[in-house]
Amino acid sequence: MSTYSQTLTSHGEILANIPGILGFYPQNSLVLAFFERDDDTRSVSLGPLARFDLDGAIQQLTEDRDKFTAWTEALDLDVVAAYVITDDMVEADAVAHFLCSEDSPLHSEVLAVIQTSEITAGTAWCAMYLHSNSREPQAGRISDISTSAALRQMVNDTGELPALSREEIETRLNSTEHGISAAEHKDIIEDALAYIPPLFRDVLQREYEQAAAGMTQPSARAIRSALKCFTTPRLRDPLLAALLEEPQAGFKFAEQVMRAVPTSWPGMRAQLTATVAVLAQATGQTGLAGVAAHRATEISSKETFPSLVAKLIDIGEGSRLAEVVHEGGAQARVQLFED
Repeated sequence: MSTYSQTLTSHGEILANIPGILGFYPQNSLVLAFFERDDDTRSVSLGPLARFDLDGAIQQLTEDRDKFTAWTEALDLDVVAAYVITDDMVEADAVAHFLCSEDSPLHSEVLAVIQTSEITAGTAWCAMYLHSNSREPQAGRISDISTSAALRQMVNDTGELPALSREEIETRLNSTEHGISAAEHKDIIEDALAYIPPLFRDVLQREYEQAAAGMTQPSARAIRSALKCFTTPRLRDPLLAALLEEPQAGFKFAEQVMRAVPTSWPGMRAQLTATVAVLAQATGQTGLAGVAAHRATEISSKETFPSLVAKLIDIGEGSRLAEVVHEGGAQARVQLFED
């Protein structure tokens, strides 16, 4: 789930904002855009977005009906518009029919079902369904993506443009390119795997400080300490607080540490991927946050921290995620340094 706030103007403009909101250009996807009514101005504002792979959208919505319904009711989402991104009109028609049928889990009022082959400026879109009270046209073209509010905000927040696809984000999350020599990397991993937290608090504090220094001075030494910290909540949580206090630098360092974790260590890889999700959320990269959160649970479903991160994003509480994690980490840091 990704969240963004914007006044609804046209489907062409909503489509143009989707890449900036998700952080990537969705392909063969169903994007559900939820809106909140403002009775005073008689308008609706764009709220959370939910994206599904098109070929499994109907099945997933059917299987997760209760969870999806509870989520929409909890957030009091009044209206929804569906954007079907595909050039397969048969599949688009099947999805549109499902969303407008009694089998649909959507309790929000369906404003429209819109089809387009891809999200690029000037690409045509057409309405497969419009609410009887809608004044929107039956067809149009996608607005300029480069000037969309969501894209400008993403660039301002992160300095990056949306990925060309979800697969590009997943490739980034699966990367193990760490830039450390093979011998040193092997020693770092063996050191972290064998790490047993010492009894002396000053030694623990020094490990935390060496890891936190990686935000300003990235190094193999900092990555070594960070991996040790992530073996125990006593050090991991204070480090999470430090990363969130400098979210841009924290995000870059967390991604470096994640890439240093071999795929043969799924528990640690899941924790670092979830950490990247939290910091992506904190830096406004909501699309990356959602993909990373779910990738973390795919890597390992046994880890508590990744499950918590994914759950908060799934129920639409991504905006509170960084706050919740930082609060817990700050308390743990006080305990680490208290006399």
